[in-house]
Amino acid sequence: MHLRANNSTKEPHLRQASIAAWGFGLLCTVLLLLGVPQSARGQSTADEYEVKAAFLFHFAQLTNWPAGALDAGGSSLNLCIFDDEPRRQELENTLDGKVVGGRVLHVRPMRQLQEFKNCNIFFLSRDEAQRQTAIVKSLRGMPVLTVGETANFLSDGGMIRFHLEEGKVRFDINLGAADSAQLKISSQLLLLATSVTGVAKADGGM
Repeated sequence: MHLRANNSTKEPHLRQASIAAWGFGLLCTVLLLLGVPQSARGQSTADEYEVKAAFLFHFAQLTNWPAGALDAGGSSLNLCIFDDEPRRQELENTLDGKVVGGRVLHVRPMRQLQEFKNCNIFFLSRDEAQRQTAIVKSLRGMPVLTVGETANFLSDGGMIRFHLEEGKVRFDINLGAADSAQLKISSQLLLLATSVTGVAKADGGM
């Protein structure tokens, strides 16, 4: 049994389909509008991370956490970063306080590994490459959606990796890593990924 981040499991079937279609359409719009090639002057780093923050929001909408992974009595969904994350301001400005299925998304800066237990999503920018392997290893098997940027992020065991393709923000998915953590990534999101690894473990999505 899995707990939907959008908390709609008790609604009628048609209502669920409507919500899923709306989320899929909204994400497609983000891809079309924010994935436009860079201008001749190039896109600023701040703009790049505002786009990535928008994607992170939709990743939260289109992921199912296992029963018990989200605090049943709480109302928060926590996206964790390190407190010295260079992209902290862009992420906080874009994401903090946004609502995901009745839960408020909070950007939680962390200092110690022990704080992982409070995380639902963990983002590691390319500036965190030196500690990436150790962090992803520590989170392996835990119901935490890991998102990163380096070339070896998925091979290290991460779940979603951002990359730029002709000036557009794109992403790859390690479905095997998500399955091992009992996270269910929507089939709608899988269709939008540039590549998906670990497909043999897929169960058809939502």
